[in-house]
Amino acid sequence: MKLPSLSFHDLNFQQRLVAGIAVLMAVTTLSLGIAGNELAKNFLLIRFDDRMDFLAKYLAANSELGILLGDKAMLKRLASNLLAEKDVVEVKIKDAKSQILASVRDKTRCASTRKASAPVMLTTASENLVFGRGEKGKKVIGMVEISYVTTSIDELTTKLRERYLLLTSLIFFAGILFFLFFTRSLMAPLEHLIKAAQKVAEGDLEVRLEKGSLPETRKLASAFNTMTQALKESRLDLEETYQKLIQEQALAEVGHFAVTVAHEVKNPLGIIKGALDILRKKEVEDEVRATMISYVEDEIRRLDFLIRDFLDFSRPRPLNFSRTDLSALISHIARRMKLEWEPRKIDIKVKTGARPAVIQADEEALSRAIINIVKNACEASTEGTEVLIELVDQDASYKLVVSDQGTGIPDDQKERIFEPFFTGKSKGTGLGLTLTKKIIEAHMGQMEVKNNRPTGTKIEIVFWKMNN
Repeated sequence: MKLPSLSFHDLNFQQRLVAGIAVLMAVTTLSLGIAGNELAKNFLLIRFDDRMDFLAKYLAANSELGILLGDKAMLKRLASNLLAEKDVVEVKIKDAKSQILASVRDKTRCASTRKASAPVMLTTASENLVFGRGEKGKKVIGMVEISYVTTSIDELTTKLRERYLLLTSLIFFAGILFFLFFTRSLMAPLEHLIKAAQKVAEGDLEVRLEKGSLPETRKLASAFNTMTQALKESRLDLEETYQKLIQEQALAEVGHFAVTVAHEVKNPLGIIKGALDILRKKEVEDEVRATMISYVEDEIRRLDFLIRDFLDFSRPRPLNFSRTDLSALISHIARRMKLEWEPRKIDIKVKTGARPAVIQADEEALSRAIINIVKNACEASTEGTEVLIELVDQDASYKLVVSDQGTGIPDDQKERIFEPFFTGKSKGTGLGLTLTKKIIEAHMGQMEVKNNRPTGTKIEIVFWKMNN
């Protein structure tokens, strides 16, 4: 199982603060530990080197007689005695010609070594040399060399480092625990504030914060309680204003609706009245009579469409969803509308996939919406052009695209074409696209209108696929 990744942005205030303090303490203790360990080690090495220099000088002072007598056994004993010193691994005593007179070595130690040396001088010079009062110009009769290791220094510094790490770890964890306890007093009021803010976001304006023990938390609680009280009062004022606004808007809509109905009904009634006036005349020819009757029928049909649009807009019927093949529905609509628009030489073309495009839809309502879109595209097209209906199969959806080759939609009208009663035509209620969009949205579809450059309009509708 893959664990969720945790980033710095996922940490809350307390966690970030503790993490920052932990990093700061870790870096500080680590830096001080390394610096202190190096200082201690360097100090011990200096003192250790001084001790080895003293031992070399001491051996040089005792080796004078052995070198003068050429007593190698004596010199070897002196060297062996010095080899017993801890950390000394090799001792060499040489004459003035650098010939080795005595050499002893501890073969069990193979670590890298450091060296200390001292000249073997005549008695007076050697005594002064041991006690730091050497005189220039004294005769050197030999040389003592001591090779030694710093094992004891390394062991000591290792122990110091381990104890330092142990001590700093204890201090570190104690500090973190103390800091967690300390920050808890800061986080508790913030957590209460978050919970209270969530309740306010859910609509509960009666929530109040309790004042904490810190001056800052008391101020915070007081400010929050004042804010919620002000929000409560503002909500009451807003609800009252909103109710008034709804009433005014409803009256405005009713007025707009009445004016639109009166305007749309007035024109057909005027044509019908004019036709009836002509039909009352006895001398009317049969051809004129037939024309007037057709006018009356057309206007009555127009009034019927108008009333149906208003009823559908104000009182939409419930939709009955079922499995619908969108591809077959589009093909059926295109065949019907080709017959209607063929006389105007508007070529309706269809591009759909061979496979069924199954969605959940109310076939009657969706058919009406698509017919309205294709009809608008045909009305916007000029004679001899084409309207393309294309169905694109996407990963999780189907995209229906209806493109025409008309003049396009002016930019100032593009944002308003879905508004009720808005129309760019000389005739029409301005409810067609409004009803169409409501039907598409009821099918969980997304509808977008674009200017299809260089000319024409493109309407894209996305329908989600049906899960098997």
